[in-house]
Amino acid sequence: MQLPVPTGNRHLPAVADEDVVERPDGGFAWRVLDYVVLVVEDLDRSIGFYNGVLGLPLAHRAASYAQLVTGTTRLGLFTRREMAKTLGRELSAPRPDAPSFELGFKVAGVDEAYDRLMALGVQSVCPPVTRPWGQRTAYVADPDGHLVELAEDLDRPRPGGV
Repeated sequence: MQLPVPTGNRHLPAVADEDVVERPDGGFAWRVLDYVVLVVEDLDRSIGFYNGVLGLPLAHRAASYAQLVTGTTRLGLFTRREMAKTLGRELSAPRPDAPSFELGFKVAGVDEAYDRLMALGVQSVCPPVTRPWGQRTAYVADPDGHLVELAEDLDRPRPGGV
């Protein structure tokens, strides 16, 4: 059975029963995380990074918005100027020394992926490190300073890991 999306937008797909998360108190039902949108300064530059450098397929491009294929949750890029118009207020660029989120990508080999990105001139934030929770991770920054994590699951968590 398909449930209609109650937004009135006829372009949105129906939501399957298994995608609906019912609250025990009968309140608002959340659905799966469908997309994440990054607010970016320069759309072409960001597409160059996410599509050209990271290799994410470009699914859709408009004047101020682009969408990339990243599995079940899509990644959107929306220009800061157009987001400001949408919200009806000025928007400041994020500060590189105060990240508020990260995009995490699973990779088969963190060290190799990190080295490849360094060779392409991507900005390093943190080189590969083995974490106590059973992953090896590294961080880079996209052209707007958003954190991008490369994560590789290791065979088993280390003692005392999270």
